[in-house]
Amino acid sequence: MRRSSLLLAVVLMMGLAGCQTQPTGEAERIGHMVQAVDAAIDHPADPESLETIVRYGTDSRYYIMIRGWLSQELDGVESQYEASRNPTLRQQLQVRADFLRQAIRRIDLE
Repeated sequence: MRRSSLLLAVVLMMGLAGCQTQPTGEAERIGHMVQAVDAAIDHPADPESLETIVRYGTDSRYYIMIRGWLSQELDGVESQYEASRNPTLRQQLQVRADFLRQAIRRIDLE
């Protein structure tokens, strides 16, 4: 009886250990992609930013996600632009909105 209980405990522990999987290569790749796109959105003046977004945004596996993300970012930037009365902030927001529109246009056309 004791031996079968021990065997059952070992089997259950091994099963639970199998449930705690580490991120797969695909999950890590998606994580890197999300971080790269996020950094590109945050730095519209960087020449590589648009290319990073286009590289991932034209991949059919991620197009919908990235297109939606860019659209939501653009909506937020336009809202902030309309609410702001600070000319310096409005200029920065305009640059960001123009960048997001260009990124959306590029991934839609490619």
